Amino acid sequence: MSVASDLFYQQGYRATGINEVIDKSGVAKATFYSHFPSKDDLGLAYLKLMKEAEIAHVENAIRAAAGPLERFYAVVRSLEPWLLDTEYRGCGFVNMAAEIPDAKHRFRKVGREAYDFVRGRVETLAKELIASNPKKYGHFDAEELTSKYMVAFAGAIALAEIYQAIWPVEDALNTVRRLIGQQSG
Repeated sequence: MSVASDLFYQQGYRATGINEVIDKSGVAKATFYSHFPSKDDLGLAYLKLMKEAEIAHVENAIRAAAGPLERFYAVVRSLEPWLLDTEYRGCGFVNMAAEIPDAKHRFRKVGREAYDFVRGRVETLAKELIASNPKKYGHFDAEELTSKYMVAFAGAIALAEIYQAIWPVEDALNTVRRLIGQQSG
């Protein structure tokens, strides 16, 4: 699975052939097809595995942060090590969506689930932040704050890939800080 994941992520889904995956993985063709009857089955497994890894990455970043404010920032901060580790290749779900234009395709569903997870975590963190200091944050609407946060989050991923640079993550963090009335740091 790791060979297919690397190839799909680096080359793209359509550019990667099953024979290339089989050859580079060293798995017998019959064994491969017993696990993945079609390329779409392999693609779906890749996306589900990626979703699990990205959820774990975000959860680890949140767990490592101390206090409601730092936990709120943790999701966008988690982008920097991830982007550096992936050499700015960007979001595999967005990359796949560009190759699969059908909005109802099952691949797109997995990508939405991943982004819905992040959105849900950000909204929970926004609510925790608001509850932590109602005098300072009580005027915020968690859902609206989450929507703006997600635009900064997704924009940082896209721009980091385009520019092959980390500054979009720094700008996204500063945007999130300004959303809640904090100074850029």
